Amino acid sequence: MAARGLTDLSVERRLLSEGFDYVIGVDEVGRGALAGPVSVGVALFDLRALTAAEVPAGIHDSKQLSALSRQEATERVRSWATAAAVGSTTPAELDEVGMTMALNLAGRRAMISMLSDWADPRSEGHGSVGSEQNGSGGVDVDGRAASVGEFPDRTMVLLDGRHDWLSAPLTLDCLGIFGDCADLELPPVRTVIKGDGSVPAIAAASIVAKVARDETMITLAEAHPHYGWESNVGYGTVKHRQGIAELGPSIHHRRSFRLSADSRAKEGLS
Repeated sequence: MAARGLTDLSVERRLLSEGFDYVIGVDEVGRGALAGPVSVGVALFDLRALTAAEVPAGIHDSKQLSALSRQEATERVRSWATAAAVGSTTPAELDEVGMTMALNLAGRRAMISMLSDWADPRSEGHGSVGSEQNGSGGVDVDGRAASVGEFPDRTMVLLDGRHDWLSAPLTLDCLGIFGDCADLELPPVRTVIKGDGSVPAIAAASIVAKVARDETMITLAEAHPHYGWESNVGYGTVKHRQGIAELGPSIHHRRSFRLSADSRAKEGLS
């Protein structure tokens, strides 16, 4: 039986009283990992529908849930949210533009994917967790082209944390990587410290982001078995650092991070 999870919708009700019609919860995952993408989850809700019903069981900060509970919660988010999606930035892109812009890009990719799925009622992702958009030229992993969309009127973004990296001004060196994502006009953003553990809309985003990124790392572990990604999902465990020390970094490692004392001297895996 799923844990009850979060139940307090006071933040969302306050937005409704302020005149907003929609809220988008946003959270990131993978910021501190040594390998793999940094990913951002987004979850769109109609505030009237959201506040008129109870929060589904088991919606909480993804870090507080077991892997099985996260999978079950993702299924609930699919039927609960108006739309949701995950966007990612590759390690190479992160190395080039830095963490703040990498998070910004992943968030914009997630937003575009979400809007694309929501706007097309024929899409399999419509009204559910959509396809993940990655750093492969602005195309979803299922092959559908993503286009810059428009947000519904009176939308507020609730971003987990203290720092607003989502609407940070774009630097000139990132424009070549951002492509059409640079043209996306974001709604207003409010940050919520520890929002993933207190605001259901943000918790929903944290769950879809964590599940998607973990699945990516488990898949990558099949071709790179020496780093333990199937269990550490790219974070700096003893086994992971030992693998880097012995074999050097793979193409999925973040070269701008301090991986190990001698990792830069090795060729790495392809």
